[in-house]
Amino acid sequence: MFKKIAITFAVLLVVLFAAAACVPLIFKKEIVAKVKSSINNKVNAKIDFGDFDLSLISSFPNLGIKLNNLTVVGVDSFALDTLAKIKQTQLNLNLMSVIKGETYEIKSVNLNEPTIYAKVLKSGKANWDIMKPDSAVAPVDTAKSSFKVALQQYGIENGKLTYDDASLGVFLQAENLNHSGKGDFTQDLFTLKTQSDIEKLTVKYGGVPYLNKVKLNAELPLDIDMKQMKFTFGENHIKLNELLLSAVGYLAMPNDQDMVMDFKFNAEKSDLKNFLSLIPAIYATNFKDLAASGKFAMNGVAKGTYNDHSIPAFNVNLAIENGKIKYPSLPSAINNIQVKSTISNPDGVLDHTVVDVPAFHLEFGAAPIDGRLLVKTPMSDPFVDMALKGKLDLKQLTTIFPIKDMSLSGILAADVQAAGRKSAIDKGQYQDFKASGQMQASNFVYAGKNVPMPVSVPSAQMTFSPQNISLSNLVAKVGKSDFTANGAINNYLNYVFKKNQLLKGNFNLSSGLIDVNELMGPPSTAAKPAADGAKMSVFEVPGNIDFNLAIKAAKVIYDKYDISNAKGALQVKDKTVYFKDMALSMLDGTVKMNGSYATVNPKKPKVDIDFGIEKMDIQQAFSAFNTVKMLAPIAKFAKGIFSTNLKFNSDLDEHMMPVYSSINAEGLTNIIQAIVDGFEPMNKLAASLGSNEFKKLELNNVLTKFKIKDGRLNVAPFDIKTKGILMNVQGSNGIDQTMDYQLGLNVPRAMLGSKANDAANTLIASLNSKAGTNVSISENIKINAVLGGTFLKPSIKLKYGAAEGKSGTKEVVNQVVAEKKAELQAKAQEKVDTLKKKAVEKATTEIGNKLKGLFNKKTNN
Repeated sequence: MFKKIAITFAVLLVVLFAAAACVPLIFKKEIVAKVKSSINNKVNAKIDFGDFDLSLISSFPNLGIKLNNLTVVGVDSFALDTLAKIKQTQLNLNLMSVIKGETYEIKSVNLNEPTIYAKVLKSGKANWDIMKPDSAVAPVDTAKSSFKVALQQYGIENGKLTYDDASLGVFLQAENLNHSGKGDFTQDLFTLKTQSDIEKLTVKYGGVPYLNKVKLNAELPLDIDMKQMKFTFGENHIKLNELLLSAVGYLAMPNDQDMVMDFKFNAEKSDLKNFLSLIPAIYATNFKDLAASGKFAMNGVAKGTYNDHSIPAFNVNLAIENGKIKYPSLPSAINNIQVKSTISNPDGVLDHTVVDVPAFHLEFGAAPIDGRLLVKTPMSDPFVDMALKGKLDLKQLTTIFPIKDMSLSGILAADVQAAGRKSAIDKGQYQDFKASGQMQASNFVYAGKNVPMPVSVPSAQMTFSPQNISLSNLVAKVGKSDFTANGAINNYLNYVFKKNQLLKGNFNLSSGLIDVNELMGPPSTAAKPAADGAKMSVFEVPGNIDFNLAIKAAKVIYDKYDISNAKGALQVKDKTVYFKDMALSMLDGTVKMNGSYATVNPKKPKVDIDFGIEKMDIQQAFSAFNTVKMLAPIAKFAKGIFSTNLKFNSDLDEHMMPVYSSINAEGLTNIIQAIVDGFEPMNKLAASLGSNEFKKLELNNVLTKFKIKDGRLNVAPFDIKTKGILMNVQGSNGIDQTMDYQLGLNVPRAMLGSKANDAANTLIASLNSKAGTNVSISENIKINAVLGGTFLKPSIKLKYGAAEGKSGTKEVVNQVVAEKKAELQAKAQEKVDTLKKKAVEKATTEIGNKLKGLFNKKTNN
């Protein structure tokens, strides 16, 4: 009997498991169809998911649905935003509702590794508003009622939630979020028990971080009235890092527009250390070793309606009495901390918000710092009344806070006050806005392992007035660079209180050395000398300043250039540095420049500069400028000096080097004196002509116009006269080292080799034969040479005359005859001039002798 029962039970178990395995397969097609139908008919977004799995065994007695890699991407204004990306979404459905084919009841929802990005534009449009309006929904009844929420449980595992509301200036982000909720959502009245853990919680309002990567743990039961949409806080605890809070009250949503609230919160424990845990810099650095004493109190209340037009009235109080902070391993402490502050709004009108810190006091060791702050009418016409007074010994900070791998010292002293309304600044009525005081720094030193370069400020002083901040006696050193400066910062109140205002200033700056390579280099290589090959990175010019600087620097190191005696003016404005009458010495010459360096598009910086260069060494210019190497490689083989006037503009790459294909330039160069020796195209020309005279060219006062465009250097015709040779040069070469030059040569026959002379004689004999003449070649031969190929592998084509053919032959012969005739005429004229000169000299001598004899006779008489 027992055996039969066992067999029957086993068969029944197998049947049940078989049914559990088959049910999902039977209903999978129908469920997938309903899921897709519901999505496509109700949602205005791009939704996709990967594998779709059904299971009954793991979710029994419910039917489990798993959607893998679910993504929701917005449309229109949010076409580039991913609203949701969820690794796995599990919905458990009431099995009987599936079997009956009725509306599917969702019993639980679990999201595994979801990334949710909720965004609201300034206009108030939200990216999660993706449900189609009723008129747009396809008229399919089953789609409207395919699913029914009958939740008993929901959960989120390892999620990331971001809420970015530009209309309210609110930003919230929860990283590594784990949250669960249990309650019967089918009831009108029920209790929802929630548990939340967030590893990093950030809350910002108006760009100000009120919570910054704070750890949160919360148990928050809610009594829910679904008909009234009212949520009442049960007994709860909320832990932010080490600070324990509790809240009582309720929140209700009676309609789509309003959120009504009435709740209070307060800190359960009054230990100062728990409050300090909310400060990231303190919490992240040996917080467990921190000793803190003193009373701490924080509480608040919010009551009223939140909607597009109003906020609840609220009041938040924070106070610290007799506080002290000390790390046991360090000798000094922050003593006698006294703070009392209130942020209040009595009626929900945002402009009636008041921030009041009537006084705060603390002592770094024995050095006191005191201040106050009052802000009223922040929306209509902000009123500010603030003061700060104290002296801070930075060296003492290292005895209070644990600072590793860093050297910090110096004295900072401040005594400043400001009081007045923003409207006074807007109207330029600075006499109605009181701002005064001074800030001083002395013997400031900041250096360390993670500091790109040491900074020292032996002295500096700022004096405040409503009109400006005057800077005087600034002496500073950053890395190897030193600076002294004075000047004034103008418009600073407008810059602080009004949007889109420029911070203006005028400064005089002088320096013994400015190492631009060190200042602009990336942190990882900033300490390396330029010789190590450290590449510079793009310096992005600020767009919110308008500074004018008069500069004088004895020495500047930039890239591979050693610059001396730099002086001129700079204007920094509109993300651009403008150079005005800059003058400097470099490469044994002088440079004057006017132009600009712009980072309007930081990924594509631009330079546009007019250069005036006087008497610069050619070899040094070749070594220093990559543009010269690429477009004028002949400079490698030239020794001498040159001057040029150059208009140059180009894009720059990420290492501040010109993008050669974008270069546009033109100018006039004067090669004052130079010797070109060893240049391969001239070596090949010399070999072709059989004359070593072309291997080494002496140039004096050679003027040439040039233009750089589309990666090619185009040279206008210019003449070279050397050793009895006349050479006319024109053509172009490119960054690919190709060249196309035409040379018109007038060369004495005596300089040419036998091969060149034979070629010339053969040509003239052929021409005489065709023309029936008997003309001989003159003492100078005209040769046309075409230089092609590349600089390393040049090609030479020589022509000793004009085109072939009868007409060409007659032209050449006539030209040769004309040249010969001109040569004979020149010789004849030279002979006539010689005879005339001798005749004049002879006549002059004879006349002189006769006059001499005549005067001698008169004397004798």
